[in-house]
Amino acid sequence: MDELKADVQEISETSKDNELSIKQKKDVIENICQRLKVVAVDVDKVLRAKELLSSLQRRKAFIDLIGQDDDGSLHKNPEDLKRLTSIHSLKIMSYVPGVDSFSDDLQMYESISEDICQMPFDEERWGNFFAGYQILNVPETLNTNENGKCIELGCGKCDENLYMYLHSGIRCFLIDLFRGPLRENQDIIVQLREAEIAVSKEFGFPVTSTIIAKLSPRQQYTGYLDMEECDTYEMKRGYKTILTADRNYSLHSRADMIYVNARFLLADVRQFDIILIGEDIQLMVRTVRQDHLKCCVCRGGTLSSFMPVLFPARCSKCRLSYEEVEDLTFAREVGINVVVSYIAGTVQYINNLEKVMASLQCENLRLYARVVLNEIEGCDGELNWVAERYDGLLVELAEPAIVPDIMRMCPNAECVLQLARKAKKPILLDTWPINEQHLRVDPAHYYYIFFYPDKYVVKCNQSRQVFYFSFWQNAIFDQILPVALAKMPHCDSSHTGADGLARAVVTASLEVNAKAIVVCGVTTRMVQKISHFRPKAPILFVSHMRSAEDYVSLYHNVTMLPFRTTYFVNHRRNAFRKSILALAYLSSRKIIDQGDQIILVYNYSSGTTFPEKYLIYKFDKINFVQHLSGSLFPQDTECVFCNDMEGIYIYTH
Repeated sequence: MDELKADVQEISETSKDNELSIKQKKDVIENICQRLKVVAVDVDKVLRAKELLSSLQRRKAFIDLIGQDDDGSLHKNPEDLKRLTSIHSLKIMSYVPGVDSFSDDLQMYESISEDICQMPFDEERWGNFFAGYQILNVPETLNTNENGKCIELGCGKCDENLYMYLHSGIRCFLIDLFRGPLRENQDIIVQLREAEIAVSKEFGFPVTSTIIAKLSPRQQYTGYLDMEECDTYEMKRGYKTILTADRNYSLHSRADMIYVNARFLLADVRQFDIILIGEDIQLMVRTVRQDHLKCCVCRGGTLSSFMPVLFPARCSKCRLSYEEVEDLTFAREVGINVVVSYIAGTVQYINNLEKVMASLQCENLRLYARVVLNEIEGCDGELNWVAERYDGLLVELAEPAIVPDIMRMCPNAECVLQLARKAKKPILLDTWPINEQHLRVDPAHYYYIFFYPDKYVVKCNQSRQVFYFSFWQNAIFDQILPVALAKMPHCDSSHTGADGLARAVVTASLEVNAKAIVVCGVTTRMVQKISHFRPKAPILFVSHMRSAEDYVSLYHNVTMLPFRTTYFVNHRRNAFRKSILALAYLSSRKIIDQGDQIILVYNYSSGTTFPEKYLIYKFDKINFVQHLSGSLFPQDTECVFCNDMEGIYIYTH
């Protein structure tokens, strides 16, 4: 008992001031950084392997397409080609024993040239099978809109489904850092990167995806209960329990061990303090320790997952939490460049958060805000600053009190979404209550639900249960798109005419029924503008900008194809190679077929970093390399292979 009193007295003496001293803050941050640098080692190894594989695939693709590599290194060192089928094989794409020679390796995998030039057309295959019949038309494949999804990982056993997600075109993933210890989240990231390598080996082209992280809330909540044991617990008076800050219990809380994200607040708690969980449960503190509190229940109630926790008034509950600092550092170390604040807060809240991010060297992270759409109230525009200060929005919908109910949106909620869309900032929407038909969407709000969002968030354990919303969204989106495009003003607010070019690209894609839009550039600015007009055709962004991989897939219908090379001759040669690599990728993935229309957006002048021209090309599987060599830059005789210009139209802005 004396030892307990001494511990409590020591804690009380060191916590007289609500704020930690500068020395304590530095010690905490240094400890977190040192620990998480060790955690991030596995991620770095996988990323290096992925980068090397991407380089080998790009170089081999050019050998198949034009007969030469960027710098001839593969001809000088043919052992590099063997590495495509050996050291980078992970899990599914394992190395096949007995295949050791260089020629055997090449025969194992279908080359790009064979896939592009030698595959018979669908009409020929079926026509030869059914003698005497003629195919009048070929129905379009069902658009499952998989690229429009953002999968939330960590909500169940989803590692086996990662390959399926990547195969189906999903390129955006969300991780909730409140759920589970950071080591488990790091394992999920490694598994995803390994899945990218495996799928990339199957495709023959690099596969990249964007990961965003939801930060732990600044307010205090209990952890998630272990559903395998029980989904609720009845806390009776006199029952002994422990409140712990150990994140290992964040997904495995029990009646006798409850996780709370309150590491910084434990030092301010005193013996016999009352802590409130939810509206009913009251706990009295019996013993205070560094990372946990021993309590007893003085008022009973029902304990469930993620319940709000109220600490005594002396505890500073508004300052940045230990868990937020840990999450930000973790995101920086593992290469996540987009983080989501649990609440939008106030102007002072985001100022404080940005200041701490700068001190943690995380100022380059893109900061999004989580907003609950149908809980926003008012009509005075007091939340307009949210769309201005944050880089994007993660929108959720609260469950209605009466099921089913009509979803209501106040003017403030409408203004936030309108301003975010006008600023071309990504909007992610979790539509689970709509999919479960708990909420009905008023036709007046169709634009906000079915047209404005760039991605729709789906939990990995619910990914097979969202067909209702997917079909509904596809149908309404097709009806809204031409009307919305016609209503948009024709004024160009950009300084370079990029808005007008983006609008023209989307309009042309609808008129010619383009199967894909290829954007060859450096920065993501043109991709964002094209995505803003919501084209139906997928957007393939080809760029050597490494940081773009971390966020560009958040935009509507965008997939990135990395093109990083250290061998640069001139601008036009670089644009030409990006274009033919993009078409080879689209053809190999059966996204485009013989005679399909494709729109190529690129920068004609070498002095600009943004595209200023687009070209409509009728795809020819056999001759597309020669076609583009003489059409992207008609006056350039350096790389002209053929003067065949049939099916090519050029628009210059």
